[in-house]
Amino acid sequence: MKKLLTLACLLMFCIALNAQQKSLNEITSFRLRNSGSMMDKNNDVDGYYFYYQIDKLKKGMREYAIKILDNNLNDIATKSYIDNKNTVLADSKFNNQSLMFAMINTKEEQYKLVTFDRQGNKGEDIIIPVNKKEMKWLGYMLKAGNFNMLFPVDNKGFVFNYIRDNKKIGYGLKYIATDGGSSWDYNSPDEIKEIMSINPIEVNEDVIVALQSSKKSMMSQTIKFKVIVIDIKTGKLLFEKEFDRDNNPRLITNAFLTNDKKVVLLGEYFEKGDNVIKSKSLGLFAQINDFTGNVLSDNKVSWENKINKMMPVESDGKNPKRGYVYFHDIIRNQNGSYYCIGEKYRKTASGMGIAAAALGGGGSITQLTITDAVMFEFDSSFDLKDIKVFKKGKSRAPSLLDVGSPQLNAHALKAFGAFDYQFTQIDKDRDRFYANFIDYERLKGESNKLAFKTIMYDEGKLSEDKIYLQKDSGKIKFRVLPAKLGHIMLLEYNKKEKTLDLHLEKLNL
Repeated sequence: MKKLLTLACLLMFCIALNAQQKSLNEITSFRLRNSGSMMDKNNDVDGYYFYYQIDKLKKGMREYAIKILDNNLNDIATKSYIDNKNTVLADSKFNNQSLMFAMINTKEEQYKLVTFDRQGNKGEDIIIPVNKKEMKWLGYMLKAGNFNMLFPVDNKGFVFNYIRDNKKIGYGLKYIATDGGSSWDYNSPDEIKEIMSINPIEVNEDVIVALQSSKKSMMSQTIKFKVIVIDIKTGKLLFEKEFDRDNNPRLITNAFLTNDKKVVLLGEYFEKGDNVIKSKSLGLFAQINDFTGNVLSDNKVSWENKINKMMPVESDGKNPKRGYVYFHDIIRNQNGSYYCIGEKYRKTASGMGIAAAALGGGGSITQLTITDAVMFEFDSSFDLKDIKVFKKGKSRAPSLLDVGSPQLNAHALKAFGAFDYQFTQIDKDRDRFYANFIDYERLKGESNKLAFKTIMYDEGKLSEDKIYLQKDSGKIKFRVLPAKLGHIMLLEYNKKEKTLDLHLEKLNL
């Protein structure tokens, strides 16, 4: 699974251009618990945070620190924090006002939500009890790759998603305001007779769009999907839509809000009676709804009749009809058109998996083979205008379920980093954006190379550029993080010297 190996090995640029540099010698690899970029809703980086252990204290306590830097690597704050050794950091997010850390303490059986503002000042902890059954199901959800815990609401608050024991299993959504507004809870019904979970797919300053799933038992192959839309200010349900198997089977993959406050649902549609868990979709759809749930438009684009005819042959020569597209992001441009950024993939046999099965071992005998990057261009009414394909090396990821559809495997494997897509950044005028990928290039006559590839949209035109990366070896390890527009940040850890150096690099764009 190339992408996972890429992240595990960590990376470095071969040539550093106009680098800004900083050393964090008090942080070592085994002490670092979490780090990341503080990004706004356009994924422009405003700074960086590092959460790390300082010292072991008496009676099972630990001293931690939160260090915050600006986007030029200047110090903003370093603050200490005391917690129990049994507390595990599960997730962290930034909402342009505050950092929130979601902690789990298995011994005390509780979630703890810890916040720090931009200056590193700690807020009041929020405690949510959790029992052993809920912890067990949380483990199942995380292993399946279809569960996310924290969602930032830009300049307003955070949404925390957790498992609830509702006779069977249900969910809870807790909204925590950071702007002085009201907090609220939205929970699955008490005494439910099904296993029910929720996955927010769009969270913004107006609404939460979430995909609710329910099934009778853990092993059931029949899952009911329902889209629910919640008012972010009040926690009230605005509307819900069920795309049931008998009438209108659909798999919702993306959602967003238009400038005029319309909810757009994107995904794949199926034949009446199809099971979206197993069946192949007929094509893509874009449905536009108002805040009461009225359908304003419902555009469908067939794989067979339109997409396959517009789609160029893959760079490896395979027929595009064999593949699918996983969309990572949707960008609205200044002119009102939309670009869907994705990667092509198909379900293939796994040679290693088949060999392991023949020897009596476990694991998957199928895999997802991920290939080229794609850009689908839609007009303001979501009519498909164009498809552009950008050559990219193959990545492979073992299927989580051999019997599951390629689409569901792709959504689950995304959480494990199976795809090569990294992030997209948008300039404030929305006439330019940068979609970034890690690419593994297989070259004839020379060693294979890793590249940081950027596909840029600039005033109506798409182009691409890349900077070659190099796997490291020995005592020095590297990690690549997003940076301010037009840059990238490199973390360099020297295991022998126990130093952590940061390099801010300018891209050749």
